[in-house]
Amino acid sequence: MMLKKMSLFCSLVFLLAFFAGINSQDFQDSAANKAAKVIILKAEFEEALAGTHSPEGKTYLILDLQWENIHPKQKIEKSKLEKKQDRTMGVGALTGGKEKSAEEYVDADVAYKIPNFFDHAYCLADGKSYPLDELTEQVPGGIKLKKAFTIEKFGQKKPVNFVYLVPKDAQNLAFQFFDYSYGHILIPIRGDLKLAQGADGGGGKVLDHFKDNFIEIGANSLDFKPEFKGEKAPEGWHYAVVELGGKSLSGGNIIQIRPKDYIWLSTRDGYLYYCAGATTAEGGLIRFTPEVSQNQEVAFLVPAAEKDFGLGVRIRDKVYTLKLNPKFQPESAKALSSYQDGNTMEIFIYGLRKEGAEVILDLGIKSLVDSGIEMQTSQQFILKSGEEKVNFDQSSTEALFHRPPEPFTIPPQTFVRFELAYKTDQAPTALYYRGYESEATLSLK
Repeated sequence: MMLKKMSLFCSLVFLLAFFAGINSQDFQDSAANKAAKVIILKAEFEEALAGTHSPEGKTYLILDLQWENIHPKQKIEKSKLEKKQDRTMGVGALTGGKEKSAEEYVDADVAYKIPNFFDHAYCLADGKSYPLDELTEQVPGGIKLKKAFTIEKFGQKKPVNFVYLVPKDAQNLAFQFFDYSYGHILIPIRGDLKLAQGADGGGGKVLDHFKDNFIEIGANSLDFKPEFKGEKAPEGWHYAVVELGGKSLSGGNIIQIRPKDYIWLSTRDGYLYYCAGATTAEGGLIRFTPEVSQNQEVAFLVPAAEKDFGLGVRIRDKVYTLKLNPKFQPESAKALSSYQDGNTMEIFIYGLRKEGAEVILDLGIKSLVDSGIEMQTSQQFILKSGEEKVNFDQSSTEALFHRPPEPFTIPPQTFVRFELAYKTDQAPTALYYRGYESEATLSLK
């Protein structure tokens, strides 16, 4: 998890006329403060944009803005403006030089600069926040999402177009500009401004949620799909897609989470599946803005037979579990044997079975520490058949429905169950375990 400070050296106040039930509307409304003047020239909806069709249930909102630098010029010493050097090195008066004359001041432009719009400009739709879409970089008049936007001189004007992917049926829309130096910017676009902000609770019912000092996250829905973002699930698998809604509670910071490392699904039996992708990931991260709930989907490749899950989220060294089914309750299977590796973790053996030329070993690990444990499976779990030592087979294990999670990291204070496949014709007698604090040979008889 990372925190990203939202700092800005400008303050804007906008005025925008309402429009509703239309695809396009021209505006000539503007507002100004001591830093800038903005004119909203046009707002429109498109089902397809830059050769890309919007996903089912979504539409593209394009905002055409004009920005003008009206920051008052400031008095500045002429010598600093001209970058003149003091050739006496500051000792002229001591060596009998001429006395320093009164400094001359001139009026100088103050540049208006936004580090990037991606961190600051959002669309609010019925209490949920949506970031700038990547198509902003492709449309005429668009801008790079992470590029600084600067208007150098007083009176200079610059146009820019923003693109947002929003729900097609959204009734209440607004433009939200975060500015922690001079105050936030909120512009009504359609419907009720307060409902756009989430005055009714911010997006309706959720399956489950948690809240701590840093963040509030809710699981809004769970859906099963044969593909996600153009990737089809293999035979026997499907994507479990969870819509998350959340907001940062960390004093004006954006909270960013790497879903492939810190978000997972777990079954009642403890089998764990890490996130396989997300809709609004930028640089591999999903983001939660302060004050307003931001929504995104996270997808997990899971066996098609599995329907009941809990969602695990790791925030620093704490793990939270959201029930995606109100009746979800982890179950503890009876282990054949167990072994505790010091104060690091506990190993469980649940059974083994023969499938053709392979032996499938059913294992479990419970973390006992407050940090993630990275497993090295090939070095830590070695099957013994008499004098023969067999490492697990990577390709056969990857074909299992209950294969180890990828990455194979055990979250803090969390239980994970998994299976390993070994190619052997011999009857296994024991499992050799090489741990972090100890090693042991565990009987399989």
